Amino acid sequence: MRAVLGVAIDAGEVCAVLVDADVPALGPFDTQRWAAGERADAEAVRRALAVMTERAARAGVPFARAGLVASEAVVPDPGETAVPVQAVGVDEARLAFLAAAPELEGVRVVALIGRDDAATTASVADIRSGAVLASVAVAEDDFGGIAPALPEAADEAVARAGVAPEALAFLDLRPGDAAVARELSAVLGVPFVTPHGVPWHRATGAALVAAHTDRPPAPAPSPGRRVAVLVSALVALAVLLGGGLAVAIGGAGPSEPPRPADAVRSVPAPQTSLSPETGTPSAVPCPGRDTPAAQAPEARPAGWSVRASDPDLGPHPGPTPPTTTVTAPPCE
Repeated sequence: MRAVLGVAIDAGEVCAVLVDADVPALGPFDTQRWAAGERADAEAVRRALAVMTERAARAGVPFARAGLVASEAVVPDPGETAVPVQAVGVDEARLAFLAAAPELEGVRVVALIGRDDAATTASVADIRSGAVLASVAVAEDDFGGIAPALPEAADEAVARAGVAPEALAFLDLRPGDAAVARELSAVLGVPFVTPHGVPWHRATGAALVAAHTDRPPAPAPSPGRRVAVLVSALVALAVLLGGGLAVAIGGAGPSEPPRPADAVRSVPAPQTSLSPETGTPSAVPCPGRDTPAAQAPEARPAGWSVRASDPDLGPHPGPTPPTTTVTAPPCE
């Protein structure tokens, strides 16, 4: 929270407000109004500063700067007050107030009707840039009314500005001005907007201008910090590249051949079957190895006789066939 004080003196009345400059759309969170009486404007300003300083300290929201809408002669010297006081013009305070009004969010150019001690003016202003594009004085009739001359003055201000307004704002309203403002909005073809907090719009705008002037600059990063951040980024990039390269090289290498132990473990176990007589597992005969034909002949001693019923002990060597010699014909 950044509390700022705004003070305005107009027509013998003092208005003082406290504004949170970080959330200007909420408007003032503390307002005070009192008549200046027989006091001079300078004395009324000092009294307003003293009263609001005490109220802010009691609420635990001390302010460090103040804005004042008054003549230059009324602005106190820097040594007379505990906080610096900035003089703010009436138009500057009005535009700052309108720019922060949530009712005018998204609106840039407005037709503004304002009253001062001297005269009434019809203006066209860019509230986002804080510039008055054109301003025309409104002549009053014999009874102090502005209704007859207001439409013509507003049309002239729009023609001078060269930009069509998007809304009409009538500040410093007096009794009977609301009907005049509605008629003027119908003539201009724009809505009539009355932002919240119009009775203290000058003091609120003064506080916002002072807060904008006192806005703390964004800290710039030091050169040493920039170098450290750059080095850290380069180191992180090198680590990432090195890790990716290592993974790529490791994945591209030849695969290991299967080890003998792995091959042995991968041989399936021989199948077994249950014997129908005993119900116990019996070995399944392996073709070519466990069949009787493949079994080796039984070895017998040499003295045993051979009978016809005995199995054949193996093939008997037969007579050797005669060898035929082929003689090649002589060479001619």
